[in-house]
Amino acid sequence: MKLKTLDNLELEGKTVILRCDLNVPLDNYGKVTDITKIKRHKATIDELINKKAKILVISHLGRPKGKEIERLSLNNISDAFVKVMNIKEITVLPYCRPEVIDSVLKDKQLGSITLMENIRFYPEEEENNQKFARELAKIGDYYVNDAFSVSHRKHISTYSLSNLLPSYLGRSLELELTMLNKINENIDKPVMAIIGGSKISTKINLLSNLVKKVDYLVIGGAMANTFLLERDYNIGRSLVEKDKLDVVKNVLKKAKENNCTIILPKEVVVSKNLNDSEEAENIDISKMRNDLAIFDVGEKTIEEICNTASMCKTIFWNGPLGVYETSPFDNSTNIIGRTIAILTKGKIVTSVVGGGDTVAALNNAELSGGFSYVSIAGGALVEWLEGKKLPGLLFLEN
Repeated sequence: MKLKTLDNLELEGKTVILRCDLNVPLDNYGKVTDITKIKRHKATIDELINKKAKILVISHLGRPKGKEIERLSLNNISDAFVKVMNIKEITVLPYCRPEVIDSVLKDKQLGSITLMENIRFYPEEEENNQKFARELAKIGDYYVNDAFSVSHRKHISTYSLSNLLPSYLGRSLELELTMLNKINENIDKPVMAIIGGSKISTKINLLSNLVKKVDYLVIGGAMANTFLLERDYNIGRSLVEKDKLDVVKNVLKKAKENNCTIILPKEVVVSKNLNDSEEAENIDISKMRNDLAIFDVGEKTIEEICNTASMCKTIFWNGPLGVYETSPFDNSTNIIGRTIAILTKGKIVTSVVGGGDTVAALNNAELSGGFSYVSIAGGALVEWLEGKKLPGLLFLEN
């Protein structure tokens, strides 16, 4: 699909409503602890400033569920935003109605940035209230979506505004889709997908779709336990979804039909509980005991994944393979991440990593900079790879 970009768009004197994802982590004092998401929007904002537009930035922070909550106010991110954008100041509006926002913007200079208060303070946002959407749309001349990570939401700020105004992609969203299309369309084979995380139930369609497209599918995290159980392995006290065994059977059947090799843990790192990391053991899956739980994939499996990765041209990774927050259960994520980063640097593979937990795990090991592209999207990424039409992209097509 051909999408509308900012190329050749004249914006001088126009008001642009810009949907960003500024949902950054905050510490207990309300200070921003990671500016990755803010940095992603700099190219778009710089371009809009250079084109002399008046910019109204819309974003959410946390899940206030239609209530005004001080610790989730976008005032908390304004200092970090100003620093990243290298601008003198930004106007942060109080929680107010669209007509007030409109009157403020009328007095703004060209190239100015105004930050609307947390859009999720407004109950109308998640309700996709059309009356409110029309009131908000009257403020702008154009709508720009630069937030792939929320494009799966059918909300006012992602869906309705793009339907009511001439709409375009921001540069961050454009780059995201360009890189992800490498996974979906012009893909260099062989392809490996590494899928981790705790639940199969959230990734059923993703797994079913990937086995048709990739040559190797690595299953890790707690979801691997359900695959191991389906193959009659003892998984002890490990987290498992016993009601998803039929789903696993179906995925394995589709993988066989499509000549996709499934790689499951042959060795695992186990302990009696997560807090008992000093007693962690690396054992063959056939030696599993009833009093143990699996918290990471083991050394032989790590070696198999790394060796297979070295034979591939494209690698996609979504979901940690172990409990990366607790050592030594971060070992597989660290070693495999380092291997893929080396292969990427040597131009042997194109590597794309996506999802908040995966990015956090790789950041934890200072490895995310070694990948071809790092997507901060979670749910939107999974739905896009499942082949679903994202509401936030529907009205951005030429």
